[in-house]
Amino acid sequence: MTGITLASARPTVPKKILFPLLLIPIFLGGVDSTLFNSVAYDLPVLTDSWRLWFIDGYTIALAASVVLGSRLGARMGPGVTLSVGLFVFGIASAGPALLDSPATWTATRFVQGFGYALVVSSVASVIGGLPETTERTLGYSLWITTYSIGAGTGPLLGRVFVDIGAYTLLFWLPAVVALTCGSLTTLLLRGITLRQAMSTKIDVASSVLALLGFGLFVGGLQSHGVGFVRVLATSAGCAILAVFCIRQFRSSDPLIDVRMLSFSRVGACSLALVFGSACYTGSIFLLSVEASSVLSIVPVSVLALWVSLGGFAFHKLQSRFSPVHLVQVSLATCAVGLLAAAFTSVWPASFLIGLGVGVTMASGDAYLLGSVGPRDVARAAALQETSLAVGAALGVAGFGGMYAANGSIAETAIIAGAVLALVGWILRHNRGVLTA
Repeated sequence: MTGITLASARPTVPKKILFPLLLIPIFLGGVDSTLFNSVAYDLPVLTDSWRLWFIDGYTIALAASVVLGSRLGARMGPGVTLSVGLFVFGIASAGPALLDSPATWTATRFVQGFGYALVVSSVASVIGGLPETTERTLGYSLWITTYSIGAGTGPLLGRVFVDIGAYTLLFWLPAVVALTCGSLTTLLLRGITLRQAMSTKIDVASSVLALLGFGLFVGGLQSHGVGFVRVLATSAGCAILAVFCIRQFRSSDPLIDVRMLSFSRVGACSLALVFGSACYTGSIFLLSVEASSVLSIVPVSVLALWVSLGGFAFHKLQSRFSPVHLVQVSLATCAVGLLAAAFTSVWPASFLIGLGVGVTMASGDAYLLGSVGPRDVARAAALQETSLAVGAALGVAGFGGMYAANGSIAETAIIAGAVLALVGWILRHNRGVLTA
């Protein structure tokens, strides 16, 4: 039987076992990335700002913990951290089915986000450690495809179970799948280790600072509560994030190397990733607000599939346009899609937003990783994953906060489109040389 060999211990795991155990959790993550964005207004326990916190708690924890998860994987082995992450994800996923208050629901989402941070960092480590280039390429391609299919499935599953009055299955089903995969991973993959040295420094203090600072910052963006309290929360979040950045500057082995954020190089790519990811999650949330049937949610579900088309389009277009111009055009496409959502219908908006987001995220990924030397690829990858997770949280908070304040999908879409156009204009000042 053909197997895949990893690391010094050189355990052999058949491909037909390894890839499913890696990709099923990725599918769960894809489903989760769109599921609750699309049905938050239909979950009976959630009210007011708790809807946004319930969605964002997951992505805040993911953004703050994904690099810590990589360090834990390097220390304990990615097979072990993958098992732990799946058990944490599964148990936390079942939490809302057993609890009955918005605060406890939201707390479980923070825990679930930490669990998925362990999962995604472990899967990335295992695929990146495959010995053959063709195996790594296949693994990454399957990852993207599986995640996209999951993201497209999320809104449909959510609407179906909500419409039949079985919304608790949205918590039980992923819990059962995650716990089953966790058990199989414990039995079959716990011996996998990394074949190349990685940093194993566990900087818990920096992770706590990132979680607290980003959480307060995002909370201040949400348009609920007393204005003074929200401003205070945002200010406190910025102050804590500043302390986090200073700590990273002084560290010889930082979690996130903020020194790489020169705007002329990696900073421009990170900015594109943050706003591309924010447009994706925020648009799904916004376009789902008035969806009341499976048929009406289909365009939102298809949006995730258009993102895959955008990723394919990037590879066809990158040789014809300069990197900065390509990112600018993709952000402009997202902005036009939001205007279509405001003035026409969901279908053209879905296509344009998905296409624009796909090109933005694919180009941001490629140029970020391609514009650094081999020694910095690992740190650039950490910055990449964090940028995507930060954007995911900001998108829901920003779009959701604006919608809560004005009650208008059209007005929210216009404001968000204007912000994306402004970011695209700012990128024109980039003077660095970006390569894929």
